[in-house]
Amino acid sequence: MKTGLIVKLKNIFMYITLIWSSVMLAVYLVVLFEIPLFAWISYLPLGEVFCSLLEFMMFFGIWIVPVLYIITIFFMIFVRKKLKEDSQNKRISLSVIILPLCLAALMLLTNYIEILA
Repeated sequence: MKTGLIVKLKNIFMYITLIWSSVMLAVYLVVLFEIPLFAWISYLPLGEVFCSLLEFMMFFGIWIVPVLYIITIFFMIFVRKKLKEDSQNKRISLSVIILPLCLAALMLLTNYIEILA
């Protein structure tokens, strides 16, 4: 029972990390290439709220993605070594490892804070 809970917790953290990193990467690329997506969204009903939510997610994600990444990697290593579970989702595991690192490299190379300001 305890091992099943740890495996489910690992999967939850993997998907949260993958989703948050993907959304941050997509929004950051929109901002980086100056695509007027936020201007188009602001014309929609509750568009300003949605734009504010995306902005909050980007600034909050600076701290959340690395924390999620560390916790997820810890769970992945723990489940693989201690519980001897072979990952059936090798593509997802690989993308969880690579996507946040690519996002961090992109953010460091393009001066993230100044672009969002």
